[in-house]
Amino acid sequence: MTTDSPPNFSPSEQQLRDAMVQHLIESGAARSPRVVAAFRKVPRHLAAPEATMAKSYDAESALVTKTDADGMDISSVSAPRIQALQMEQADIHPGMNVLEIGSGGVNAAYLAELVGDHGRVVTMDIDPEVTQRATHFLKSAGYRNVTVLTGDGGGGATDFQPFDRIIVTVQAADIPTTWVHQLTTGG
Repeated sequence: MTTDSPPNFSPSEQQLRDAMVQHLIESGAARSPRVVAAFRKVPRHLAAPEATMAKSYDAESALVTKTDADGMDISSVSAPRIQALQMEQADIHPGMNVLEIGSGGVNAAYLAELVGDHGRVVTMDIDPEVTQRATHFLKSAGYRNVTVLTGDGGGGATDFQPFDRIIVTVQAADIPTTWVHQLTTGG
């Protein structure tokens, strides 16, 4: 039996990212060239350095980024497949102003890729540890067109409205009217 890889072969970050993207394409989660390109570019492993590189780029795995005193998972970066599906459904275009409720940094980076240099992403979370981690990730990954806010997302981000899209990546029992009022017509 012959193999193309030495016995102790560890795939590179880019190889893992490419395999993740291939899975997203094959599963139908990532369909548009712009979403595919965003997932090829963002270094999601920087968001959870305690996770293995392979886990960071597993299309079906969330990255747990915070647990409580009892070891219960209380914050995570969503699985890439879920993120890609959201991006496709949101139909985000260059130049848009997008609000993300629930921040981990990675999703905001994907959004930043989609809105481009002339768009803006505002990402917010109620937990200052989460927003601090998101700020660190975005800075480390080189994203400058993302504003990170700490606060209750239920009130939206009035200082940055109107938004073309609002994406919710946290549990929400309902849709607050403040979100609806902060959307552009057709948002």
